[in-house]
Amino acid sequence: MYIKGLNYRYPKSGRDTLKDVSFRLDQNKLNVLIGLNGAGKTTLFDCMTQTLSVSHGEVHLPDISETLYLTQNIFYSSELYGKDMTMFIGRLAELDGFKDPETYLVGLGTDRERELFLHLWGMKLGKMSVGERKWLFVILLARIDRKLYIFDEPTSGVDPSSRKNIMSTLGNIVGGDSTCLISTHQLHDLQHVPSNVIFLHDGRVLYQGDFQDWLDRFDTNDPDEAFVEMIDSYIPLPQ
Repeated sequence: MYIKGLNYRYPKSGRDTLKDVSFRLDQNKLNVLIGLNGAGKTTLFDCMTQTLSVSHGEVHLPDISETLYLTQNIFYSSELYGKDMTMFIGRLAELDGFKDPETYLVGLGTDRERELFLHLWGMKLGKMSVGERKWLFVILLARIDRKLYIFDEPTSGVDPSSRKNIMSTLGNIVGGDSTCLISTHQLHDLQHVPSNVIFLHDGRVLYQGDFQDWLDRFDTNDPDEAFVEMIDSYIPLPQ
């Protein structure tokens, strides 16, 4: 799975949002798109999922029917219960026993996660915290069999405990028959899961490769420091 020479310009815009973007996804690592707000990350995801039409560049990815894309904005009725959302996604995933909460406990790694799931089963979505809702959506959507999973900032606005649970779920996708790509600003979370970093800045890919190799490049163990140094060393190219 790879992108080659992708350019995208919004209608009526005077400049490209994405500029000669090229990278390859690693099936055996969590692929992580990082960059400043406004770097073009969501635009790139929209191009990859055919939300936006691409006219310049190559997009070699699974068919959209084999792709699951979770955007930053999740639309739901606050009056729905956790069990309603769970059974809806369970039916989409064609799970046997999708009406039984015990079906979804398989694959949850800790007693705390299992207890949390059963707690959320009987709670309205509107009463859940942001972290609880995001965690529930991620673990459920990961049950739907797809070749490519794309999650746009799945840990934004989430407490450390929920972030850890979400990252654990995403890490479980890695190494099977599927590939997972996320965007995040929580760079320290990447120290706990093998990651392939794609650094997007000003619509261009400045770096793609192993997370630890990226840190070594700047002789630091602090990803925030490496992030700032990469931005500071960037020299804009002429349009």
